This record gives sequence, C-alpha cells and structure tokens, in this order.
Amino acid sequence: MKQFASTGKNSVNYICLQCGIKESIPKEVVDEFDLWDEGDLSDAPRFTCQNCGGEMYSEYYKSTHDVEYKLSDYQK
Repeated sequence: MKQFASTGKNSVNYICLQCGIKESIPKEVVDEFDLWDEGDLSDAPRFTCQNCGGEMYSEYYKSTHDVEYKLSDYQK
C-alpha cells in the first residue's frame, strides 16, 4: 500500500460542517482536484456531502503545492 508523507495515509478525512458526517476520500482523488483548481491556494479541495448537500472540508490536507489546510481554519 502506498504511503503519503503529508498524512502518512492514503486517504484524507473529510467532515461535513452542516450535518457532521465523515468520509474518507482517497488522497489521489483529492490531489487531482487540487491540481485541477488551477493553483488557487486560498482554498483546499472541497466536496459536496452526499447526505445533506453541505460542503465537506478536510480534517487535514497538505496540498500538492505544500500548503497545509486544517478543519480548524474553517471553524470560526
């Protein structure tokens, strides 16, 4: 199994801020979305919650551009 230096895992944990559901998304998928974002470093890749339609944010993600994003950055 391939390990990633940024998290030590091959997936990224996402949490919906609306309903609280958690989902593990393969890191390769998150990295692809990060690259498709055309270099907008202000926002980490986000996904839509399949449970309620809210936005899902990563608990922790180190991007392909070495930018670190934490869930606490979005919880104010």
